[in-house]
Amino acid sequence: MKNKAFLVSFMAFFAIAFTITMVSAVDFVDVTDVEVNGVSFKLDDADQVAGLVSETVPVVVKFTAVSDVSDVKVKAYVEGFKSDISDETSRFRVVAGNTYVKRFTLELPSSLDLDELTEEELTLFVRFSARGEDSQEVDVALEVEKDLYSLNLLSIDRSEVVEAGSRLAVDVVVENNGFERLDNVYVKATIPGLGLSNKIYAGDLESLRDDFDDDINDARERRVYLSIPRDAPAGNYDLVIEAYNHDTSVTAAKRVVVRGVNTKILPPVTSKTISPGEEATFEVVLVNPSSRLVVYSITPEDSKGLFVEATEPILTVSGDSSRSTGVKVRASNSIEEGTYLVTVNANSETGLSEQISFTVNVEKDSVKVAGSTGVEGKPNTVVVLTVILVIIFVVLLIVLIVLLTKRPEESEEFGETNYY
Repeated sequence: MKNKAFLVSFMAFFAIAFTITMVSAVDFVDVTDVEVNGVSFKLDDADQVAGLVSETVPVVVKFTAVSDVSDVKVKAYVEGFKSDISDETSRFRVVAGNTYVKRFTLELPSSLDLDELTEEELTLFVRFSARGEDSQEVDVALEVEKDLYSLNLLSIDRSEVVEAGSRLAVDVVVENNGFERLDNVYVKATIPGLGLSNKIYAGDLESLRDDFDDDINDARERRVYLSIPRDAPAGNYDLVIEAYNHDTSVTAAKRVVVRGVNTKILPPVTSKTISPGEEATFEVVLVNPSSRLVVYSITPEDSKGLFVEATEPILTVSGDSSRSTGVKVRASNSIEEGTYLVTVNANSETGLSEQISFTVNVEKDSVKVAGSTGVEGKPNTVVVLTVILVIIFVVLLIVLIVLLTKRPEESEEFGETNYY
């Protein structure tokens, strides 16, 4: 009797547990339709919805709530590709008996994801999830097809920084990812901000890779050169790459930084001492580490009591080299003693501007030398040396004249004596 009662109790418990499980497994929504790219898909049909590679398609999901549920979220997604293909709603609440419409936007896989196939079958999943409820999921069969005519820029390699006056090399890999062969493909590089453009011929591209033909294949690499002007303003510019033929085209943009020539201006000696009326020359070394020629203009600024001029107001420095030039500074006769600052501007045609400074110490001497062009007792060194050399020359000349005019004494001749 006890065993029979135990069996009845066990069966009752199992029935209750089964009932609870069945209740909890009941769907909380009833999906009535899924529409992809304007095509209504019947869930009990095996038909596929076609789409093109990289196409952005709208997805509309219609469903009716079976029960009142909170924190509901709906997600539409496609699995199996490198890039995520998904879109989802925020959390919301549904009320039993009400019908809801949720809209999504999905970008279909690109031709790169399809590899060598002309089309590929995939599955679109729509998942319903909610707090305290088991997830529900329905799926729709899709088929992605290649475009009839399509080009793709697989890679664009270039130097991100280029100097004004040099050439920018752009390496481009262009691919035919369409269904048909593309003839006479060109690749063009443009920097609109500088008004630069150049194109090259890429040839014919097949729709599929041919392992036995290297001349006509589905992808090809080409290099395009753009010559940056010497006077191009430094800054950031858009580099636009376009691959095209008479059937299709594709465009991509990159960034390029153009900078001025990184030259250096060095004054080996920055200070000299002169007297009023004297002149000194400062050396300036211009270093050009770039690969192109640079033209400089040397412009001194005015300095009270000093006359400053460049020995070469305009000069050129070849690429990967240096060149020396001079800046002459002459003190006026009436200048006061002291230290004076001399500033010189060095400008290049690329817009580079740099200032270099020298100091000139003006000192007066208390000794006055006759014949000197100095003032206030300061002798002129050149005049003094000239006078000394003249005196030495005159003395040497007198000695030479005396030596040449002095006649040697005649020797006395004695007659022969014969003692026989």
